[in-house]
Amino acid sequence: RTVLTPGQVVKELRLKKEWTQKTLSEITDIAVANISNIESDRSRLGEERAIILAAALGVRPEFILFPNGFERKDLQDRLRAIRQ
Repeated sequence: RTVLTPGQVVKELRLKKEWTQKTLSEITDIAVANISNIESDRSRLGEERAIILAAALGVRPEFILFPNGFERKDLQDRLRAIRQ
């Protein structure tokens, strides 16, 4: 099984839509440099940006934040808060 990072997921979803980083930047109001850093895992993807990117890319935030599944019981309350 391939292990993906949140940045790789963002990049794959963006490419699937045939969007450039600039297009995603314009839609989300996240700077191109920040999107580049997220996609290359040079920048940590926080909850707020995950929510914004997920909305633009048509997925749930946890799909980006936890691409390999969600099993940590100690973070489930935070995940519920993101869903609301």
